[in-house]
Amino acid sequence: MFEINGTYVIILFLFLIFIQLLNVIMLKPVGKVIEQRRRRIQDNLDAATNCTQEAEKVLNNYQTSLHASRSEAQSIIQEALGKAQKERDEQLKAIQSEGRDKLDKLKAELTACRESLLQSLIHSELELVGDIINKLLGERPALVTNEERVFQVLKQTR
Repeated sequence: MFEINGTYVIILFLFLIFIQLLNVIMLKPVGKVIEQRRRRIQDNLDAATNCTQEAEKVLNNYQTSLHASRSEAQSIIQEALGKAQKERDEQLKAIQSEGRDKLDKLKAELTACRESLLQSLIHSELELVGDIINKLLGERPALVTNEERVFQVLKQTR
């Protein structure tokens, strides 16, 4: 059976010393290294989280400034387009007005030319009518011609 003698006590005592030496020589330094590694990993994770948050802030600031810049650029473009449209409309109105004035002037000149041509045709028309009557009737009739009436008839026959 089991007897307790001095050898067991010495072996037990040596085992406890061995465990204590193993703890001091191996386990505590390994534990310290593991703890340092765990702290370093945690510090790196915290630093990465902080960097991620800072990057998100910078990205949000960039997107905000980009949006503001785009809005400002769009408003500048709209303003420029409005000014250009207004200037175009003013120039178009000026050109249309100038065109209407020229057209009215040319119509007036054309009417004056037509009137003068019709006036010059009155005498030729009267002579032609006299010649036709002379050929048809064989004699030259004494026509009382109303130049105004001939002018009105010429004006109506466009």
